[in-house]
Amino acid sequence: MKKRIFAASMVVILAFCLIGFTGSEYLKAEAAQTFEKVNFINGVVIVNKLNLRNGPSLEHDVIGQFKQHKWLNVLAKIGDWYAVFDPESGKVGCVYGPYLANPDTINKQAGKAATPTPANPPPAETPPADTPAPGQGKEADDLSQQEKLLLDLINQERAKSNLSPLMADPELMKVARTKANDMTKNNYFSHYSPTYGSPFDMMRQFGISFKAAAENIAGNSTVEGAVNSWMKSEGHRNNIMNGNYNYTGIGISKSTKYGFVFVQMFIRK
Repeated sequence: MKKRIFAASMVVILAFCLIGFTGSEYLKAEAAQTFEKVNFINGVVIVNKLNLRNGPSLEHDVIGQFKQHKWLNVLAKIGDWYAVFDPESGKVGCVYGPYLANPDTINKQAGKAATPTPANPPPAETPPADTPAPGQGKEADDLSQQEKLLLDLINQERAKSNLSPLMADPELMKVARTKANDMTKNNYFSHYSPTYGSPFDMMRQFGISFKAAAENIAGNSTVEGAVNSWMKSEGHRNNIMNGNYNYTGIGISKSTKYGFVFVQMFIRK
């Protein structure tokens, strides 16, 4: 039996048109509706329970339900509603707008910057006088064969666009490995961990200081398959090909469902 392949990204661009979908799990577009572009790509549920409907009104059927803190990919706005995609269930539908918040807005209200940064960042570490070249030195020595292969494949893709290779950060490696193990141990596939919260919250808990951050996750039977699925998805590809990121963390955990769960975290220091 072929394994199902899933991939999800903290930065997801609207990658398909919301016209012509039919069926109970898809959004049915109506001629009178106008889809508006939104300026954020992920939303967080801020109420205890939020219904997913197959259209932008209370008259449409409920096709799912999300709990508080659930992260969803936001595709477009339709009046007071958002069209969303749930990477975990694969469902597309509509949720009532006021009950879904932009994570950046939450950060601002909490007194944090729009780009996730620690509220009280730890003292910056002084880099060694001779910084090892990417893919060499202590970082590479600590990587498993699978982790090193994934990093090499990612850096090969970056090299095609003359981007600097990502450095494997030892501390971020610990975070990514912990996230991958957490996903397989607790049997979920989501950027939001029931144990650690969002990737940004998790990084802060582990003392990671960053100016910008992102995360890609995938379920696949091989490293090559995971990287290929990321590169075929605009949102994942944008993370990989973002020249602002200079450090990465990689976690790979065996999964009975997918073969392996892959986590790649990106930061800019």
